[in-house]
Amino acid sequence: MRYYDIAVTPQGSNTPAMHWTSHPNGQQGIADPGAQNVEFDMPVLPYNTPSGGMSLRIEGVSLQQINQSTQLAGMNLTMRGGMAQGLPLATRAANQAGVLVTGQVFQAFGNWIGTDMTLDFVLLPSVYTDDSPGNFILHWPESTPLATALTNMFTTVYPNMPVSIHLGSNLTPAHDCSHTDTTLEGIAAKVYETTTGLFNVKVYITIQSGKILVYDDTYKPAPIPIAFTDMIGQPTWIEANTMQLTTNLRADIQVGSEIQMPQGFQNSAGLIGTQAASMPSSIKYQSAFQNAFQVIALRHVGDFRSSDASAWCTVMNCVTSSAT
Repeated sequence: MRYYDIAVTPQGSNTPAMHWTSHPNGQQGIADPGAQNVEFDMPVLPYNTPSGGMSLRIEGVSLQQINQSTQLAGMNLTMRGGMAQGLPLATRAANQAGVLVTGQVFQAFGNWIGTDMTLDFVLLPSVYTDDSPGNFILHWPESTPLATALTNMFTTVYPNMPVSIHLGSNLTPAHDCSHTDTTLEGIAAKVYETTTGLFNVKVYITIQSGKILVYDDTYKPAPIPIAFTDMIGQPTWIEANTMQLTTNLRADIQVGSEIQMPQGFQNSAGLIGTQAASMPSSIKYQSAFQNAFQVIALRHVGDFRSSDASAWCTVMNCVTSSAT
């Protein structure tokens, strides 16, 4: 059962100005058969790799909400999503749904064509852009660990956002390496370039699920198992050491997460047995992707009322552990 919960909240308030959900009584409640259709395309990448904004469309909105659309710019938007309880993923859905994205509404505009009323959002995970610059001052003096310098900077720029830092070493420079910038993309690129040049360590900075995450190639969280029934289509290599995998919409997998691919399909439901003569090799019972992979990029894609399984999915690019 597909699930979403979208709240648009003014700055400094905890009361949503607008709210839409497929389950009025929460994720474990009964689904609303008249829930509005939502469409979204939300890429999530480290900030040293610019990806642009995220798009979200809500159909069947009221005329009042369309009239208020211009007032929504600058507000915070939180979208929860995934699969709620119900076939076919009832046993695993509860742990996979959650916060997909938290960001600021960069643009909001309504449209009315015939009998169709829609409300579109352009979202930015970071509240600072070139048009609305921030004051990113990374004070990283000699012999100061990078984690300390980043924590001090983020505490000042994002005082209400939690920070999670996972670095394999202290990364202390032999000279001052302070930087300033107006956007998170800019400061993330400078940190990536500096750590790669000084320590040959790639440090990534991203915002996802309302939290700042900083990690390097040594970050190895507990692997998240991928079941055969989680996958939509077949995983495939898209370049050297990089696999692309599509699953049902997942909020529990984030950039930097480690996933464990299925080890084999011998006991999977739906497996068709044949005579030995028609199966020249038992290797066909095994997946070509059995290792642990680290997620380096995500893309959440949704069309709530589409009957296509790939219209409510998470596409992830992953690298082999040896490539991280």
